[in-house]
Amino acid sequence: MLQTVVKKALAKYDFSFDMEHTAAGEVGGFTDWADIYAISKKLLDVVSLDPKHGQYLIPIENIMDGESIGKQIYDVVEKNFPHLLNK
Repeated sequence: MLQTVVKKALAKYDFSFDMEHTAAGEVGGFTDWADIYAISKKLLDVVSLDPKHGQYLIPIENIMDGESIGKQIYDVVEKNFPHLLNK
């Protein structure tokens, strides 16, 4: 469900992205591929990410709030990956 609402929210921003869904315990397998991780606040203790290595974490309270999550993802992209924006 999270993937669906976030993809819909991100459609209004002008940048390309790939998105995968996985269990929090599996996040370590994506660290060589993904840069931004949206994870439930309840599962943050399971995940270890380091912004110094280009790994950005977005803690989620409500998985149905695609607009808020999408905005947070966009903010990370705008700040850390501006070259990805189609301006």
